[in-house]
Amino acid sequence: MKLKYSEIRMAFDFVSSRDQGDNVAYASRDEGEIYYYSEVLGLDETRGRDVHSSNFEIIPHCDTLNLGRELAFDFIDERLPEQYAAVRDFFADEETAGRLLRDMLESRGLLQDWNDYKAEKVERVLREWCSQKHIDLEE
Repeated sequence: MKLKYSEIRMAFDFVSSRDQGDNVAYASRDEGEIYYYSEVLGLDETRGRDVHSSNFEIIPHCDTLNLGRELAFDFIDERLPEQYAAVRDFFADEETAGRLLRDMLESRGLLQDWNDYKAEKVERVLREWCSQKHIDLEE
């Protein structure tokens, strides 16, 4: 069975929306389905399924694929290298880093560029991850 890229992306966003390990999503190659688990949210779609079998892949967290802070640093290095130290300081506090980065980019008219950069990079890396994990995608 094939999975839709949009479903993989939604699962990736779910997994990445909290600290690593808080939210988990499993992609089933046989069923073409994604199953969600979150102790924090009291969600368990994995009951009765052997999610640890070779038929399932755990959807990665953004940090696992270097699509978290590393992605922000790549963008800043390309577009605003003179602000690299300031952005590094933003990430000293993970709670406020995203907001501070967005505020800075918005004030410089680069927020849409950042959103486009991030979307393109995430899609490319996720599709590559699916290929490596032998997850067939439906277009």
